[in-house]
Amino acid sequence: MNVDEMKDVREFRAGAPRPDRARLAEGRDRLSSAAGRGRRRRLRADWRLAAVGAAAALTAMAVLASGLGGGGHSGAERTVPTATRTVPGSVKEELERAASTVERADPPPTPHAGQWIYEKKLSASPEVWPKSAAAQPEPEPEPKEHWARYADPRFENGKEGDDRSMRERLRFLDELPDDPAAVLKKVRAYYPSGKGSTESEGERDMGALSVLFTSQPMPPQALAKLYRALAAVPGVEVTDHLVRDLAGRDALAVGHDEKGQNFRREILIDPHTYQYLGDRWIVVKDYKDTFPGDDDTPDRPWKAGDLIFQNALLATGVVDHKGDRP
Repeated sequence: MNVDEMKDVREFRAGAPRPDRARLAEGRDRLSSAAGRGRRRRLRADWRLAAVGAAAALTAMAVLASGLGGGGHSGAERTVPTATRTVPGSVKEELERAASTVERADPPPTPHAGQWIYEKKLSASPEVWPKSAAAQPEPEPEPKEHWARYADPRFENGKEGDDRSMRERLRFLDELPDDPAAVLKKVRAYYPSGKGSTESEGERDMGALSVLFTSQPMPPQALAKLYRALAAVPGVEVTDHLVRDLAGRDALAVGHDEKGQNFRREILIDPHTYQYLGDRWIVVKDYKDTFPGDDDTPDRPWKAGDLIFQNALLATGVVDHKGDRP
């Protein structure tokens, strides 16, 4: 694999596990103010915070800039709840409906070694901070395409820690048990917390599941098991109205609130087909980001409803060659 191919693999796995957490310790420290006051929970710069590796580096220069591809982008929730957009069921009811729907589908063909996984998505992250007087409006994010090898020996058999090839991830998904509690137990072992982690069980579960939801081509039975496991995550809730994802599509938002945190990670699901649409991080209460040790950078205010990071999956498929499209 040449340098360009390795770069493509890393970009494709923007939200996936990264090896050797010790190398990421500095980035985690730089993001420690992002979770707000009180216990000042750190935002992890590894796989639990999708696609913020670049943002961590820029934080060292007292900015939060685009780290997800495309231009920086942020803003408040774009939907207004109405009676027709109400989500009537509990999180368990909605996710059981989703699981019962998707598990009836026929499984897709299993890719073979030599094929590639194609992905097209929209991603957005916070705009540069602080703003300059001459700053132009942030451009709207544009779709990005990525290709990654289905079977990549460089990411198998533990060679890159818990950063795994799609072939290994799909094998893991095929072996998931039926019981949601047992699924969560296997997922926690597959993606363990880093040494000294202070994450709660619910936070850890959401981080690991958010990676597995991006697996492609997703077996319907596995997706159903992941939905039932998601419903069993401690503290998980479904928003009582449909939201719109970064691509403007209606979505069920299933998220996890942690006491003392200022934001919520949400998994977004199509309310009709119940396919995975993407994820996002949304601010749940007003707070300010501070930059200790940098007197030249003013506090950054956040309002409830602001969107920090967003990912919208637009298309995916299995192709024979890099550059091919489904």
